[in-house]
Amino acid sequence: MGVVGAVVDAAIGWLVQNILRSLFTQQMEVWSRGVGLAEDVENLESEMKRVQALLAAADGRMIRNKPLARYLDDLKELLYDAQDVMDELDYYRLQQQIEQGESYTDSDGSCPSSSTAYFSIASRVVSWFSRDKKRKREEEPTYNKLDISERIKGLVHRLHVCGNSVRELLQLEISDPIAMSNQSQCLAMARNARLTTSVPIQGKVYGRDAERDKIIELLINGKSSDLHVLPIVGTGGFGKTTLARFVYRDQRIKDHFDLQMWVCVSTNFDKVRLTREILDNVCTDRRQYGETTNFSVLHDVLVKSIENKRFLLVLDDMWEDKDRSGWDSLLAPLRHNHVPGCMILATTRKPSVAKMVETTHSVQVNGLDEKEFWLFFKACAFGNENHEGHPSLQSIGQQIVKALKGCPLAARSVGALLSRNVSYKHWRTVQNKWKSLQEDTDGIVPILKISYDFLPVHLKQCFSYCSLFPEDY
Repeated sequence: MGVVGAVVDAAIGWLVQNILRSLFTQQMEVWSRGVGLAEDVENLESEMKRVQALLAAADGRMIRNKPLARYLDDLKELLYDAQDVMDELDYYRLQQQIEQGESYTDSDGSCPSSSTAYFSIASRVVSWFSRDKKRKREEEPTYNKLDISERIKGLVHRLHVCGNSVRELLQLEISDPIAMSNQSQCLAMARNARLTTSVPIQGKVYGRDAERDKIIELLINGKSSDLHVLPIVGTGGFGKTTLARFVYRDQRIKDHFDLQMWVCVSTNFDKVRLTREILDNVCTDRRQYGETTNFSVLHDVLVKSIENKRFLLVLDDMWEDKDRSGWDSLLAPLRHNHVPGCMILATTRKPSVAKMVETTHSVQVNGLDEKEFWLFFKACAFGNENHEGHPSLQSIGQQIVKALKGCPLAARSVGALLSRNVSYKHWRTVQNKWKSLQEDTDGIVPILKISYDFLPVHLKQCFSYCSLFPEDY
């Protein structure tokens, strides 16, 4: 952790969650009250929840100085100390139950039979010694109420001091730690899957009418019996897929083409997979090709399925720009259909892809114009494009919009974060955090990074876990 230039690690927050969940149980609350340690245990739990809120808000932030790195190391050590002292209390609780012959209640609230209860408690006591804890125990601990109470009070004080130091260095203000912790659980943003479909994900498309009409005109005016490919090219996040959907679902397109097909290509350009997915769009009897991966069989089925039909095929999110032979093989069955006006619409970030596939000049997608972009941003941030209230927030919003340079994905991501709390303080926090991220990189990356930063800890763990899978899995 103690590395300048790294980021605040979600694992620390995860450690706090595990301690709070596994050791601050109802059984511990009842027992600590009985032995006179309830106030100490409650204070420790409260301070750990403050730390949890702090870490949830700080997770993903860049560590820019050595003092912050050192304090984070200290905080982690204190959390291990808290885990140790709570483990010891749990040990004493179980030991007391054995010595006094009390009925045993497991941590999940269940009551095992008396014959199994003793072995359950005993095994937990044994496992307590055998665990690979942060602090290795040399001998069986001896219960001393005064000693335990002083240790907990010392921990609470050190956690409070260390937490405040981290908070100051991160320039965070957490007025209500418990509410902050709960609120962080609700800040998860909806993420679009990489694999796309023709189904629209937003009710209104802003500022793309001219591009839509231009593309539709190019698509429906083709009279040649040759298969034509029209690329849509643009930077990631600028709305190529949204524009393609806008075109695909237009009534003029539906009236002109007998068949419409949508396939997401992505980074895995596999002619067999893509041919199967094209068939899934048009073939009414899938028994004709079943689970086969034989390209010749798929080729023949596709030729029959599109015979004598004018079609539009959308190949969304293309990346492969070197496999010319694979591209030609994919188009081979489609070229067998000599009905005039068949078209392919391909979206890509890479001009080199457009150059490889195009038979007509590509359409370039740029940022939205200022007026349309502001309406779209207000719809994302306020839920209403005509919103005119909150003058101070409108001012912040206009500053953010100017910096987003017409990128719809950026507006949607930042707008969703802002809409969580329509207050001056929250909007300033989001704006300042995004500015700090811009110092390190340009483009859409800071926007996506801030979306991650505002996720709760448990979703960040899921996000990290997903990185184990192959791309587009």
